[in-house]
Amino acid sequence: PKGIGAKWECIIKMANEPKNENEVVQRFTSMRQEVQALYQKLSELDAELQEHELVIKAISDMEEKRKCFRLVGGVLVERTVGEVLPAVNTNKQGIASIKEQLQKQFDSKKEELKAFQDKWKITVKNDNSQQNEAETSSGDNKGILA
Repeated sequence: PKGIGAKWECIIKMANEPKNENEVVQRFTSMRQEVQALYQKLSELDAELQEHELVIKAISDMEEKRKCFRLVGGVLVERTVGEVLPAVNTNKQGIASIKEQLQKQFDSKKEELKAFQDKWKITVKNDNSQQNEAETSSGDNKGILA
């Protein structure tokens, strides 16, 4: 029945809730690191896409039978432009696809982080010397300082 499923869902949500201020700060820090890692990976993929576009632009006007060198697994191999250009295009499409998936994941995690921050009224200090401190107050307008 519906009532049992809703009850278990509520129990699961309660079990995942932080129990004290330290757990809130730890979860927030963990979520923030995850968002930063996704951002870094997106930046790396963006740089790879730009490199692939430069290569495509550089060799697309060349003869297909012209010699071309490609780095494969750390080994420089001799190929032709006709062999390398389709492979580079395929790699570029794969990277773009992965980047698109990561972008969706990044956006989702960023929204999740923002919701968590709003729920627990977390404010982040910009001062590096006190960045790891966390404080809370019993007042309604105050929250956790991370």
